[in-house]
Amino acid sequence: MWRDDDGSPAGSVPKDRVGRRRLARAVAVQALYESDITGHPATPIAARLADDAGVGRTDQAFAVGLVEAVEEHRVSLDDKLGELAPAHPVSQLSPIDRNIIRIALAELDYKSGDTPEKVVVNEAVELATLFGAEGSQKFVNGVLGTVLG
Repeated sequence: MWRDDDGSPAGSVPKDRVGRRRLARAVAVQALYESDITGHPATPIAARLADDAGVGRTDQAFAVGLVEAVEEHRVSLDDKLGELAPAHPVSQLSPIDRNIIRIALAELDYKSGDTPEKVVVNEAVELATLFGAEGSQKFVNGVLGTVLG
């Protein structure tokens, strides 16, 4: 569920494109996390979560597209993640951090779009701030920063 800065449920879906895209990415993170925990397919989870959050069709398609890209390229994304953070085995990363980085890598590598690379990294850091543990944003930023060089 999308929440305001104070942690309370948001009253409405963000109206600006940045906010809507962030919400779509948040839906993707939550869907992949739920899939990791339950073993259920992530794509229908993403569609359900997007519906629950009131995400519009275009942004729902964006969220589902990110989830599909992660699901389709999971092995290569995890291989790349392992190369970017060799001191942190992928299987031992927190599911939240792992999925935030997978989404960002998928968006950078497989989703040709109009989102600049630095924005993708910044959005991943914001998601780590929202969903991750203390220090997650630094870890996500460090790993993805190596991609940008």
